[in-house]
Amino acid sequence: MRRILLFAGLALGLVLSIALFNALNFRPRAGEYPPPAKLAIEPEAAARRLAGALAIPTVSHEDRDRIDETAFLRLQDYLGTQFPRVHRVLNRETVSQLSLLYTWPGSEAGLDPLLLLAHLDVVPVEPGREHDWQRPPFGGDIADGYVWGRGALDDKASALAQLEAVELLLARGFKPRRTIYLAFGHDEEVGGRDGAARIAELLHKLQVRPALVLDEGGAVMQDGMLGLSGPVALVGIAEKGYLSLMLSAEDSGGHSSMPPPR
Repeated sequence: MRRILLFAGLALGLVLSIALFNALNFRPRAGEYPPPAKLAIEPEAAARRLAGALAIPTVSHEDRDRIDETAFLRLQDYLGTQFPRVHRVLNRETVSQLSLLYTWPGSEAGLDPLLLLAHLDVVPVEPGREHDWQRPPFGGDIADGYVWGRGALDDKASALAQLEAVELLLARGFKPRRTIYLAFGHDEEVGGRDGAARIAELLHKLQVRPALVLDEGGAVMQDGMLGLSGPVALVGIAEKGYLSLMLSAEDSGGHSSMPPPR
C-alpha cells in the first residue's frame, strides 16, 4: 500500500509540475483572432442604468409566496425603457412570468447559437443589519467611482452589460451570423427551479443546441497567483455542483483531559 501511495504521489506531482510549467510559459499566438470592434460606450450613462436596476429590490426567496413579483415586473418595464433598440429588434419572452429570454436571430440559420446567461434576483438583506452597509443595499448610489447596491456584482451587472452591448451593436447596424439568446432567470439564488430550469426546458423543446454557453464567472484578481503579475481573470469551464454527506464515527469513550494517542 505504501508503494502504491508513493507512486500515486509521484504521478500527481508530475502532472501538477507539467501543468504549472505550461501555465507559466503559455503565450497566446498573435494575429490568430481579429481585434474586437470598438464601441462608443458612455460609462456615466451605463452606470446610471445599472444603478436604476439595483434600486429595484428583486429579492428571491425559497418560499415563492414571499417573492415580491411586482418588483420583478418593475424591472422588466425598466429594462424595456432603458434599452429600446433591444426591445424593438429582439424577441422577448417571459418564462414563469418573472424570467426573461431574449432571442436575436442570426443571418445563418445553420450555425449553432450562442447562449448568454445572467440572473435578475438577489439575496435578501438580513433584517436589522441595514446599518452595516456602507451605502443602502437598494439605494442604487453612484459614488467614489463605484455603483453601489445589492446585485452590483451578483449578478445584475452581467445582465445589464449584455443589454448594453446588444444596444450598442444594434445602434451600429450589426447583425449576428449566429442566433444569440440572452437568458435572465429570477430565482438563481434559491436554485433556479422556476427560472433557469424552465428556460432550459423551453430551449430543449425548441431543439436549441448552443455552440457556447456563458454564465457569470469568478473574480479578476490583482497579483492573485504565484508567478503572475497584474490582473488575472478566473475563467470557469464547467458548472459547479454540490455534494451532501452524512458522516458518522465510532470510538471508545473517554475524556478530553486524557485524549488517546490517536
